[in-house]
Amino acid sequence: MKKKTKQVCALTLSAAMAAGMLAGCGSDSDKGGSDSKESAKNVEGKTYNGVDVSEHVDLKMYLLGERTPDFDAVYDEINKILEDKLNCSVSVDFLSWGEHEKKYSLLFSSQEDFDLIFTATSWGHYEQTVALGGFYPMAEDFIQKYAPQTWETVPEVAWEQAKINGEIYMVPNNQTEFGQDVLAVRGDLMEEYNVKSISNWDEMTEFFKRCAENGMYAVQNGPWYQYFQSQGMGLVGGTPKSGELILYNAEDPEDLDFRCIIDWDGFTDYCKQAKEMADAGCWSPDVLSNEEDRQTGLLTGKTAAMVWNMGTCLTYARQANTENPDWNTTLVDPVSDHPKHANPYINNGVAINKNSKNPERAMMALNEFYTNPEIQDLTMLGIEGKHWEAVGEDQYKLLDESGYGLDNNCNWGWKNEKIYRTEYVENRTALDDTYDAVKESFTNNQREDHPYDGFNFNTENVTSQVAAVEAAVDTYYKPLINGLVDDVDQSVKDMKSALESAGIRDILTELDKQAADYVAGKQ
Repeated sequence: MKKKTKQVCALTLSAAMAAGMLAGCGSDSDKGGSDSKESAKNVEGKTYNGVDVSEHVDLKMYLLGERTPDFDAVYDEINKILEDKLNCSVSVDFLSWGEHEKKYSLLFSSQEDFDLIFTATSWGHYEQTVALGGFYPMAEDFIQKYAPQTWETVPEVAWEQAKINGEIYMVPNNQTEFGQDVLAVRGDLMEEYNVKSISNWDEMTEFFKRCAENGMYAVQNGPWYQYFQSQGMGLVGGTPKSGELILYNAEDPEDLDFRCIIDWDGFTDYCKQAKEMADAGCWSPDVLSNEEDRQTGLLTGKTAAMVWNMGTCLTYARQANTENPDWNTTLVDPVSDHPKHANPYINNGVAINKNSKNPERAMMALNEFYTNPEIQDLTMLGIEGKHWEAVGEDQYKLLDESGYGLDNNCNWGWKNEKIYRTEYVENRTALDDTYDAVKESFTNNQREDHPYDGFNFNTENVTSQVAAVEAAVDTYYKPLINGLVDDVDQSVKDMKSALESAGIRDILTELDKQAADYVAGKQ
């Protein structure tokens, strides 16, 4: 592994870019960059990987989440590297977790002026945006010319996963990441409510009800993901509503049937349980209008737990314990009795806007984000000496997460396990031991490969039906999965009627055809 050294860097925004950012939907553009900037200058004869970069370029990137207090200082550091190496800067706007589902597509329909954007299969708008013609197609020779190190680093299977109709539209990340979430949960409340274990669906829902009985919200919203994972089901990438409407039996490679939730008895069963929990007060009744980030409830004491991936839950559990040591926040796996599936590489990635004025320089910048160890350190950990310190050549020790946060700023699109650091924990806590144990259990309990692993639905032939389904579904879907309906059976029936009118059967027919072709091609 290449030795990592401390670098200093600065976010440089031209006045024109700053003005353009003000028009962005969901924009935090007034917060980006340094107050004192030197004027950007062209550098005659400057090259990067043999390509002329003498003309200075200001790029703009969209990420998902919230801007942390030290985010701009970190990107000031990054931009000094980019200015030095390829004569450009990158400014960043965010689409929050509460708004990205509504505003992501608007960036493209309104022809927003930007260059790079985080994307992901299914949940991160990848297939839907490709179908809308929003992403720049990355030909292999384009990647090899402007990002040769990235081309060599990304596994071949990841490039294949990124292809839609033979074209690559994102640079996938390179890390092993498991699809199942865990809970960061207050251990003091588990003890107070006499809950010994939260390792399966029944134990989890029992804890939720104990919370409600004691006047405490358990989580932010209904645990739909935990339910279908407890039934062995997985999402179908690229299908409507971020894959949540159509499932498949991920634990049985012989089972190639899809389950649309309007036809699956398991969905109705879940909705009835969700209503029971909602009526009991397991989560706030304003969940449908609540746009708070999912960690907010745990950190503010409003909820007893939060749901996310292992690494993010560890980050916020540590923060909760630092601020409230008596909480004894820990991690639990509510579907521990089921085998785990590693996500496809395209579960996190970065795309280029088709209307980018500088796709070549955007690709070069992404090459630095992906393969430069110093930028990996900055985007994952923050500023060395302030947020973290190096231990040897490939480990880190956290100093202060309050301003930036570990692995918490949508850096996942370019994470590269070949060069990112692993944590050195000097004074281990029970939480650290629990995290290692959960991670080891995931690694030792990986499920068998399924023929649909890596399959992503292409909506091109049913674009209008997908749009109609997504327009119709929210009237019923979110109230149902959060238990906020008077009559579950009638609401499911109404949703089924609405989705059938919108064209869900056409989508299922096209899905069956594409999946059959995909499986045949693999064989």
